Amino acid sequence: MSGTKIFVSHGTRYSEIAMSLKRSLQALGSTPQQLDIKISEEMAGATEWRQWIEDNVRSADVFLLLYPHASMDMGWCNYELGRFYDNKRQIACIKNIDIPNPPPAFQPYQAYNADEAGLWKFIEELFVKGTFTGGTAVNAAVGRMANREYEDAKRAVSALAQQFAEARVREHFYERRIVISIRYDDAQQFDPEASTVEGNAEGLNLLGLDHRASMPWSAVRRSLGTAADWPEELEKALCSITKGSLPPALSPFCKSNGIYIPVIAKAESGDGMVRSLVLIFVAAEADRLRPLLDWSLPANMPDSFVFLVQLFKMLFRARWEILEPRYQEARFRAPSAERCAELARSVVADYDQMQRDAETQGMSGLSKFYAAFHRDLRADVDVYSEEWIQCTQRLRTAPADTPEELSRQLQDLLGNNTKWLDVSARQLALTIADQSSTLSIQAA
Repeated sequence: MSGTKIFVSHGTRYSEIAMSLKRSLQALGSTPQQLDIKISEEMAGATEWRQWIEDNVRSADVFLLLYPHASMDMGWCNYELGRFYDNKRQIACIKNIDIPNPPPAFQPYQAYNADEAGLWKFIEELFVKGTFTGGTAVNAAVGRMANREYEDAKRAVSALAQQFAEARVREHFYERRIVISIRYDDAQQFDPEASTVEGNAEGLNLLGLDHRASMPWSAVRRSLGTAADWPEELEKALCSITKGSLPPALSPFCKSNGIYIPVIAKAESGDGMVRSLVLIFVAAEADRLRPLLDWSLPANMPDSFVFLVQLFKMLFRARWEILEPRYQEARFRAPSAERCAELARSVVADYDQMQRDAETQGMSGLSKFYAAFHRDLRADVDVYSEEWIQCTQRLRTAPADTPEELSRQLQDLLGNNTKWLDVSARQLALTIADQSSTLSIQAA
């Protein structure tokens, strides 16, 4: 029998599997000439690769696609199949077991699963049954359990199945990402029309762009308009990125669903010029950033003022972010019993979060809290504290299931908030008066 020529098509990332397959198949032939297996990794240097593909694909008897991962780039595999196809020769695919079907161009043809059972079926049909050789066995001894060839085939199948199993590892990128391919004009200046942008759906959709095709950088600029400063900042930073220092911070920007921070995650350069950039867009959780980003107090402000300013901010937040919106809904929108319970829980959760934020700002501790108020005000502080505890406890233990009851509970908390604003304002007046007295003494 003349040698059977097999062209193995595969992605560059999976060249090890292709080479292992070739070595295993040739080792199982009764003579080295029986199987002539072509893989691109063995192409000689200085070879005109398109011609190599043309010559070896057109002369092959079998076209075999290795498909270890659904993300494999099929561009060249489809090109090779196009050079091979004549509706007369054999086409097969070995696909990983987590992939339901071969890629579209290969779906009409026989496919094998890349587990031990599927790979053994391929070996048996190739060597014993002559499926790819017109019914002539390549090496019938491979199918006889008592023979060395049978044991060799089983070991080869096990090793190949393990390689395919390792290829099933999936990469999960939990990010919104774009990749910018940088191009320059004749004056070596950044060219926004020639530079292109690609990315995942999450990244491009965030910018209002279609993820199904690449586009010029200028289209990104037009899509964002004046709503974001980071594109201009990025262009200005191109020169400094190649100097080895960390890339500059870029300005956050707002979208309808939140705030995002662009981050330069990777850069590639050549000859001192940036060739590509990878940007990711990190979602900023505004509520969690609030303790860090709220108004920074002057460095020399006395501690007594610092505490009061922080207390007023908490009181304002409690009134207009936590209580007022829920009260308005309960009072005027007639929420269901389930919604009333949800509103009560959200008030309690927001108060708990505010307490944790206060602790990060150094406001925790009863002694510190009481020390912030003049002794003449502490009786009111005790009364308002007890009232607040009772109001929040009712929300925790007996949340209202009617709009009327929830409105009353929230109105009680709003009344308590008013009292706290009053006593805090009185303390602020005393603190200002005390500060004025101190200045007068110093002036004298």
